[in-house]
Amino acid sequence: MQKLVSVVIPVYNQEELVLKAIDSIPESDNIEVIVIDDCSTDDTLYNIMDYKHKNLLVLVNHENKGVGYSVNRGLDEAKGKYVVLLGSDDYFYTNNFNACLKELDGTDLVYFDLMINDGTIFHLDPSTKRNYCGSTKFIRREFLGNTRNPEEKRAREDWYFYQELLKKNPTEKYTDL
Repeated sequence: MQKLVSVVIPVYNQEELVLKAIDSIPESDNIEVIVIDDCSTDDTLYNIMDYKHKNLLVLVNHENKGVGYSVNRGLDEAKGKYVVLLGSDDYFYTNNFNACLKELDGTDLVYFDLMINDGTIFHLDPSTKRNYCGSTKFIRREFLGNTRNPEEKRAREDWYFYQELLKKNPTEKYTDL
């Protein structure tokens, strides 16, 4: 059975925060979690390998290649109908994540809002979506196709990736979640 969602988490030297990120993803037969360790020099890989999550796939870069390369490896492995990116120092509100799953209806990009640590909420809509291009959307994998992060970029690679997705004229849905 095909998974509904693949959560892709690139990680570098986030030995404690990455576990919070993984914990924020509900365990479900419908969800796979793909963590890509980018040659961490702390205990990140050890902690992930020791972690018990039913649908966890761990990929390891044997040299530091950057977040763009790591995300691309995760995208290449993703089997879900939808893919969502999650920073290793970020996390989902589990109830909102489950509510978002109910919104996945074949739309190419399904957006959700972003809350930062001080409680400020960044609402995504057609006028703000370009401001928050990272972990703020589910991407239909069939729509994604071969679009990937530019691996030569070591900063703002998510912005360039998002611009390429927008060039494909996606259908979009804003959940307000």
